[in-house]
Amino acid sequence: MRAFLLRRLILAVPTLAGVLVVVFLLLYVAPGDPVTEMVGERADAATIARLRAELRLDDPLPIQFAHYAGGVLRGDLGRSYITNRPIIADIRERFPKTLQLAVAAMLLAALSGITLGVLSARKPGGAFDRFAMGLAYLGISFPVYWVGLILIFVFAVTLRWLPPSGFGGLEYLILPALALGSRSIAFLARMTRSAMLEVLGSDFIRTARAKGLRESVVLGKHALRNALIPVITVLGLDFGYYLTGSILTETVFSWPGLGRYVVNAISRRDLPAIQGSVLFLSVVFVLVNLLTDLFYAASDPRVAYD
Repeated sequence: MRAFLLRRLILAVPTLAGVLVVVFLLLYVAPGDPVTEMVGERADAATIARLRAELRLDDPLPIQFAHYAGGVLRGDLGRSYITNRPIIADIRERFPKTLQLAVAAMLLAALSGITLGVLSARKPGGAFDRFAMGLAYLGISFPVYWVGLILIFVFAVTLRWLPPSGFGGLEYLILPALALGSRSIAFLARMTRSAMLEVLGSDFIRTARAKGLRESVVLGKHALRNALIPVITVLGLDFGYYLTGSILTETVFSWPGLGRYVVNAISRRDLPAIQGSVLFLSVVFVLVNLLTDLFYAASDPRVAYD
């Protein structure tokens, strides 16, 4: 297992290095001058020149990259052009809210999707199977922002059961978590059903049933345990997506997480905030994938020796 972990860590290094280079180049690929965005187009040339010197934008590109990479290694992601606050402080403030939303959506998706998949595989082709798979196809087809707007209209505007947006107690978390996890519920239901049907046709399942074990024991202890290996991969990838790709959900529900922070930074052309947020989210995604590989290896020890 240690060798497996070491290989995965080594493979993560060039990925993060490539992300660092791409994020740094965002400053030069984006149209416009960041200094002009800070001071406005009516600022005099002396002020613009002074700010460019302070931001080290006049240095050669390799020197700028070395300065930026050195700051990143020290945990310094720069300061916002708009608020002049450290980017890392904004991330510390925003990311826990994104993590809260991602965990809630993941728990909801895992419980609902796996349960639907197991119950569908129990009697394939039956009424519940057709109903559950029909819901799964609908869940995959609808975009997240549309699901969010429908949930707001039904449960907040029409029924008035839940608040439409904002941040607070559990009642504020339900709708955005359901919207964010809707596609995963559908995909996990289909994946679990497919994996369960494959496992249920195995010899050891027929042996377990021949021994007279209860169906719930056969499904839960024997079949589901062996069917979870591909499901774990889906859960890990989706959780990484929740942490890094919840921009639309946070925007629709006015959730004050890191995704909404990125949207505001893009709309205001706050390039250091965009750079720092993208770099941080990339590191998070790589770490989530690493943890997924470890869970996968723990579930099937043969993976660690491939």
